[in-house]
Amino acid sequence: MILVDKDIDERIREKGELIDPKEYKKSNLNGVSYDLTIDVIYDKEEKTHPIYELKPGETVFVKTEERLLIPHNILGRIAEKNSLMRQGLVVAGPHYQPGHHTYAFLRVRNISESIFSLHKGMKIAQIMFEQLSDIPDMSYDKQPGASFQDEEKYRGLGNYKEEYEQQTINQVEKAKEDVEEISHKIYANVLTLMGILVSVFGLLTINYQAFQKAEITAHFILVMNLTLALSIVILMGIILVLVNKAKDKKFLWTCITILILLAIATGVACA
Repeated sequence: MILVDKDIDERIREKGELIDPKEYKKSNLNGVSYDLTIDVIYDKEEKTHPIYELKPGETVFVKTEERLLIPHNILGRIAEKNSLMRQGLVVAGPHYQPGHHTYAFLRVRNISESIFSLHKGMKIAQIMFEQLSDIPDMSYDKQPGASFQDEEKYRGLGNYKEEYEQQTINQVEKAKEDVEEISHKIYANVLTLMGILVSVFGLLTINYQAFQKAEITAHFILVMNLTLALSIVILMGIILVLVNKAKDKKFLWTCITILILLAIATGVACA
């Protein structure tokens, strides 16, 4: 069940939950949500700004003026504001778990082609409060090592920094191994293709010499051409397999059919 405006107002004023009453503004209250406003903006170097010109494609984090006080039977959901979304501003935030007390830190990205001005006091997102069916056994305030409880200044990755850094190192090492493997395959394919081309050239040279020395008859020309065509098809098939062009089953079966027909024709001609 999503709380409506009167429920949100009552819980804040009478119970001192959801939003810290010291930062509560009734003008920010909507039908089923509460508007969150910017307190400070963190650039990519984590320097703070009260005003920031967000360039196209750029991402920053913002801290809200409101401190969230999520009770144990409520889940807070961050949602974008329609007006900002239509202008090309993407705002993302986590679900705020039961028992989570903190200022909200939201990621803001400009996907438009224009510079977007952010400033302190600007309504940047909205939060919706959802009533839970029961109180969870493991609320956020009971989680060991909860990285973002009572976050007043931007903590980045918090306690997850080492874990994510190790994941990044593993991903880099895996990518390096993949690149090395691809490089080895490319070198092997290049050498193989060079060998095939040399073979084709040698085959053509031998056939040319045979034509010069042999008695030229219609049967001889037919046999030599069929043999040459069969050899070229075989070599081309090997090349296509090596460069992964034979993944198309229809194309592959066409090549096999031509190869079989040429082999039969060559056999008949040589008999």
